[in-house]
Amino acid sequence: MIMLDPRQFSQEAYAAVLALRDGDKELSRHIQLNKKHHSKAAGLIQGLSTYIATWGLHHLSGDAIKFLKGTAEDTTYKGIVYQEFLYRLKDLSQHDFDPTDAGTLIHLPLPQYTVLNHLAIRLAEEWSFWAPAVLEEKKPEEEKAT
Repeated sequence: MIMLDPRQFSQEAYAAVLALRDGDKELSRHIQLNKKHHSKAAGLIQGLSTYIATWGLHHLSGDAIKFLKGTAEDTTYKGIVYQEFLYRLKDLSQHDFDPTDAGTLIHLPLPQYTVLNHLAIRLAEEWSFWAPAVLEEKKPEEEKAT
């Protein structure tokens, strides 16, 4: 059983949403969102816990793959958000699954999948809290320009 400090969810969520906004040089994958998608991504993130509760992590993973492979620029941001969420969930949970392969979630034993899905819903709730504040806030240089 994993014991987590409730603040750890908030710390993880805040760091992840900042990384989506600004990029993260420490991560090997490119995760920064195009600025024009920040508001849409914030809305998408706010629905993440409901999505996971309804469809499950395996569907989220499948959609991440679909949207990242898509050619429409206006939906690629969804794949970036979903995949970053899955990577952050993997790091936080220490479960062995591949965020780029939905099959690794589909084939998890039911007890592990259920625990992971519950943890994902809790993490998504924290992402939802931070998304509007971080993705829709003005940076200091933008405030000077207005």
